[in-house]
Amino acid sequence: MNKLRYISLLTLTFLTLTARGWDFVSNGIAYSFNDRSDEVMVDENIVDGLSAYNGVYIIPSTVNYDGYNYRVTGIAEAAFYNSKVTEVVMPNSITKIGEEAFLGCDELQNVTLSLNLTEIPRECFLGSGLVNIALPEGLEKVGYGAFQDCYSLHTLMLPSSLRRIEAYAFNDCHNLYEIYCAATTPPKAMGWGIFDGVGQVDVVVTDYEAMDAYLDDKAWGDAEHFTLYPNEDISLLITADGEPFSQDWKRITLGNNLAYKVIDENDELVAITAADHYYLPACDHDATFTIIPTTMMGDSDPVYVMVDKLSGIDSFIDDALPAEPEPIIVARWGTIYIYGDNYGKLVSVWDMTGRLYYERMSSDNHVIDLPHNRVYVVRVGKYVKKLFL
Repeated sequence: MNKLRYISLLTLTFLTLTARGWDFVSNGIAYSFNDRSDEVMVDENIVDGLSAYNGVYIIPSTVNYDGYNYRVTGIAEAAFYNSKVTEVVMPNSITKIGEEAFLGCDELQNVTLSLNLTEIPRECFLGSGLVNIALPEGLEKVGYGAFQDCYSLHTLMLPSSLRRIEAYAFNDCHNLYEIYCAATTPPKAMGWGIFDGVGQVDVVVTDYEAMDAYLDDKAWGDAEHFTLYPNEDISLLITADGEPFSQDWKRITLGNNLAYKVIDENDELVAITAADHYYLPACDHDATFTIIPTTMMGDSDPVYVMVDKLSGIDSFIDDALPAEPEPIIVARWGTIYIYGDNYGKLVSVWDMTGRLYYERMSSDNHVIDLPHNRVYVVRVGKYVKKLFL
């Protein structure tokens, strides 16, 4: 592209972004009125030419303004463009995200998407810092360049409903190591460069029949990029306890493995996320939530989390999770090292298909040699970490 034309396009983009304004701001989030009188969407918040968004944002399902409650149903085009946002949790009231909504958010590592999305739009997360992402059931399309240049992305969870992936969707995701795809029929690769620039990616699908279908597909059967495996059961626990986050929210640390289903006290699914954290609402009564590790194709054992109305502190209802020091689990030079006070704790290692590679009691600092160029899940006592070896 001609350099002058490129600068002109950047100038035009900047003028477009600064020209559109919000209608009101609540708790640091800007909103614009929707076509419907009772709905709003999250919009950009530009101050002195830069986005004011910085840090963690838990978007509410409703927001009060001037005495009226408005339902939050969307995120506007380029709403968080090039901001310093680090984590976003979307409510299930959101049904649409605008193009380029999180483009250039290189500090954005964690996102929990609405369960009612049908599409990840064009260049939505291009250049963001996402590490793991779970796309919800019901989502049918990943748009052009949606996750392009997400250099930190290493785990991708795709739902059974996914039908279409457009050009450059995951282009240059250099550190993408694994994909869990619950769709029995391979999602159609529409266009070019969808997985260009990725290395060798392990892909887990539902069963051997689905694996044959993926092998026969021109895009997914590319042995240069993909190694296919059938899904197998895997049993994992959540890695850490909860803690207060604010007056309205309590944060649960989930860890760096698989995705998680969050079920509320009414046995309703409220989230599927692959983020490091999830935020439970403060209640005016004691409430118990269920957290279930999942591959999108099979679930592990649930863990129950109680939000105490009096202390406001989250606690696990599980005698199998006593307080214990967190180990340091790292992969270096093709070897897994485990440091810390781990004597007598059970150490287990699985590959991404659920195959148990190693299991024995720990004796002080631990060194484990395993086949290289694979993703492993390591559990030491109650703590779990996923590593690429």
